[in-house]
Amino acid sequence: MQGECPAFAWHNRRRGLMKITVLNQKGGVGKTTVSVNLAYGLARAGKRTLLIDLDPQAHSTAIYCPQVDKDATIGAVFEDRKTDLSALVRPAEAKGEATTNLSIIPSNIHLAVTAERVISHHFREQILDRALKRLKDTYDVILLDCPPNLGVITANAIYTADTILIPTTYGKYSLDGIADLFASIEVLRGDRPGGRFILRNAFDSRNRQTNDYVNRELEGVKDLLLQTVIRKTEAINQAQITGEPIFTFDPSGHGAQDFEALTQEVLRHG
Repeated sequence: MQGECPAFAWHNRRRGLMKITVLNQKGGVGKTTVSVNLAYGLARAGKRTLLIDLDPQAHSTAIYCPQVDKDATIGAVFEDRKTDLSALVRPAEAKGEATTNLSIIPSNIHLAVTAERVISHHFREQILDRALKRLKDTYDVILLDCPPNLGVITANAIYTADTILIPTTYGKYSLDGIADLFASIEVLRGDRPGGRFILRNAFDSRNRQTNDYVNRELEGVKDLLLQTVIRKTEAINQAQITGEPIFTFDPSGHGAQDFEALTQEVLRHG
C-alpha cells in the first residue's frame, strides 16, 4: 500500500553491501514480520540477501531454519570474536525448499546469556561490525532482526547499520520511546553515515480515530516516513503461524502486495 507521505532521501549505497537494521525497543510492532518478508522480497528481486536473527526468541529462525545446531548460531561471534561468520550461514528454507538468494544466520535462547557476558567487554558494540566486514563481497543486502530492547546485541546492530528501519503500528502507545530510540542511535553511531526511517505497519482503515491520532503524532517525523504502508491482514498472521513468508502463503493478497511495494522502495533508494 502506498502512503501519501513525501519522497525521502535514502542513504545512498548503490555499490557494495547494504546493511539494514530492523529495530524498535517496543515489542509487538512487527520487527520479525518485516525482516522475514523484506528479506524474501529482496532475494526474489535477485539480491543476494542474508538475514541475521539477533533476537533470542528466534522467530525469524523458526520461519527459515527449522533445524538449528545450538553451537552454530549468531551467539558464536559474540562468544569468540575470531569466529568465521560464514560458517554460521544456513540456506533459508520456505515450504521445505531452499530459497534462491536467501540465507540466514540463526539464533536461539542462549543468545540472551551471551549478551550478558559481553557487556563488560571493550568495544562491545563493534563486535558484529568487524565480523560482517568479512562478508562484504558475498552479499548485496544484510538484514538484522533485533530483539525488543536496546541492549548490547541491538547496540551492535545499530552501530553496523547503513540504514535503520523502525516499524511502528497504529496503536495509541506505539510511538512511546521513539525519541529515546533516536537519542540512543545518535550516541551509538556518532558521525557515522546512515539513514533512519519509520515504517507504518498493521494499518487498518476502519480505525479512523486511532489512525488520525497516530498520523498527528507522526507529523513531527514525516520526513522519516517510508511511502509504503503495510496493511493489517489475517493472511500475514496465518503465514507466521504456518512458518512461511507472505509471498509463498498468499502471493496475490494485500500482504504480498505491500511487502513487494516495500521491497521496491528499498531497491529504488538503496
